[in-house]
Amino acid sequence: HERGRDLLDRGSSAGLASLFLASFRLAKPSGWFLFKSFSSALDSSPIGSRRNLLARFAALVQIRIMKIFLGLFLFSFSIFSLSVGPQSLSAANQGKAKQGAKANNKKKTAAQKKKEAEQRKKAQERLEAERKRKAEEERKRKEAIEAARKKRLEDRIEESKSGIRKCVGEAKELGRRCQKMLDDRKLIARSIDLLALKPAKVESKSARERLVRIEEQFKAKAKDLQGAFLAIEGIKNSEKKTQSKGGSAETWEKTLLELKRELSSANATVKSGESQNKNYGRLLLYLVPEFVRAGVKFSEQEKAVIKKLSSL
Repeated sequence: HERGRDLLDRGSSAGLASLFLASFRLAKPSGWFLFKSFSSALDSSPIGSRRNLLARFAALVQIRIMKIFLGLFLFSFSIFSLSVGPQSLSAANQGKAKQGAKANNKKKTAAQKKKEAEQRKKAQERLEAERKRKAEEERKRKEAIEAARKKRLEDRIEESKSGIRKCVGEAKELGRRCQKMLDDRKLIARSIDLLALKPAKVESKSARERLVRIEEQFKAKAKDLQGAFLAIEGIKNSEKKTQSKGGSAETWEKTLLELKRELSSANATVKSGESQNKNYGRLLLYLVPEFVRAGVKFSEQEKAVIKKLSSL
């Protein structure tokens, strides 16, 4: 029983088994063996002594019953001790550790306490320095990210401005072509008016009808060509915008996209006008011989004007 308690105090499961065996041994020897021995003695004893035997047997039975209950009690107590023993031991060990630490603190000298305080201070300083180092690294990282973002925006703005300057250069070249195309139209209009003012004759009736249709088609294109000329002039003036330092990257990119669209549309209109001028010049040159065959006369100045149509 004492060995089981020792094992129980150390938290061993073997303590429970040892304590149970020790408790169980209290109930030996066997009750059946005692009963058989008592029956034999009672049968061989005289009547007078039987009463004494019965009394002794009753006392013996009571003792055995008490031992059995005592064994059960010790077994139940061992189970309870096993469940709460380790926790109690742990709490006791912690209490002893704290008391030992307090005792050690009381035993420390002033120099030791000062040294420990300095060590704690240095540890805190190291932690603070590490925190500041990480904060500085994070600040530099964010600054680098922000600088890279601004650089990308500046590159986008500069690229848009460069595209706008390129559009302005193309618009200037397109403007020269547009101006020549408009000058050619003035020559065509002058030629149409020259033929229309000639005396009407029966022989030139068919030629005059075709001349009227040519004039109608020619005048119908004037509005589109004039719009292209104004768009080109607007693109040429956009170069002043590139001198501005304000505006976001999105605004500059949107401006560049609009200029490219306007330039593309104006270029298509100018090309169409150049092609139409050549066509109108050929048509008018085809009508001149018909007017001549109808007896219409042309002066040298008029001939010089009509001759220029072949150079369109």
